[in-house]
Amino acid sequence: MEIVNSSVNNASSNPRVIVVGLGAHGSSTTYQLAKRGITVTGIDQFHPPHSMGSSHGPSRVMRMAYKEGAGYVPMLRRSFDLWQELNDLYSEPSFHLTGGLFMGQPDGRAISGIHTASKAQNIDISIMTPDEVRRKYPSFNIPDGWEAIWDPKSGAIFPEVAITAHLDLAEKAGAEFRFNEKIEKWSATPSGVTVTTNRKTYEADVLILTSGAWITEMLADLKIPFEIERVTLWMIEPRANRDFFQAGTFPNASFEIFEKYPLYMQANFGTGVKVALDHHGVTTDVKSINRNTTREDYEKIFEQIRRFVPDLDGEVLNSAVCMYTNTPDLNFVVDRHPAHDNVIIGSACSGHGFKFSPVIGEILADLATRETPKFDLKMFNATRFKS
Repeated sequence: MEIVNSSVNNASSNPRVIVVGLGAHGSSTTYQLAKRGITVTGIDQFHPPHSMGSSHGPSRVMRMAYKEGAGYVPMLRRSFDLWQELNDLYSEPSFHLTGGLFMGQPDGRAISGIHTASKAQNIDISIMTPDEVRRKYPSFNIPDGWEAIWDPKSGAIFPEVAITAHLDLAEKAGAEFRFNEKIEKWSATPSGVTVTTNRKTYEADVLILTSGAWITEMLADLKIPFEIERVTLWMIEPRANRDFFQAGTFPNASFEIFEKYPLYMQANFGTGVKVALDHHGVTTDVKSINRNTTREDYEKIFEQIRRFVPDLDGEVLNSAVCMYTNTPDLNFVVDRHPAHDNVIIGSACSGHGFKFSPVIGEILADLATRETPKFDLKMFNATRFKS
């Protein structure tokens, strides 16, 4: 990926904008720009929604009880409202409220982090003992001495529907899209930006990069220590108690294992119960990733299923490979390019970013139009890893 350097720019409040990458955040950003009357062109090397990045699979988790930090909660509240708004605007729902049960050792990262964030931001949660969990959810094998936290605002987000909804609404509002075009280079000068694909060259006032794992190539000059993590998703038919795992009765659920990250699962919305191990993948290069699940992947996930949810030890209906774009602190990068004031970065969501896509779209649109975002973005600074 060739990047041409230049000095900064003072873009107008009504710029022409190019958005590169049209997954979770790029699709939302094009919609937010188009609904404001901004001229926006979205470019993607594939045709979204697709299974080549981080924005696919049957569902994603929305949660308000946030172990990752209290600083995320104001954005979560806005995102929750925007998911409900998207349901009202589009013919097919992107978001379904399920509630969430998050289980772990009281002094572990998840439980202690949720308590800290909930206290700081006055989040509505309730506590359950292992005995209470086992009585209410007999399929869950929660160890004695653990604690469970119930989050009533947790829910399921349907990625392909959400991306399609944002793209369709953006197009109706005037956005233009260029699918199946791979970015070869981009450049920025004080007077504008240029993006060259394998088909054409485009010019605009502002460039927004929301290209997921491919942002490592597009921002190679910044030397941000991104890591691409290969994570597998599994859709399973339960072995027993199948009614319990259906949408309407089954909450988002997670078991914190290895004292760090959880085994998590979501209800069967028609394609099987989704199960994954969060941050238990293999760090790899985006170009060399194995997009097929393996026997080793299977044994790794089912070892934990048999330990915590034995009723779920059933037939695999489908499986998929997803990519996390991680930063060392697992916080996002949402900032202006330090050398180009008219280039905006929205990426590196470190495995927990899909739920934020509506509000990230608002934030990136604000930055593109010189509006002041309503949230504190200091922890997402692009230069925070420089020594």
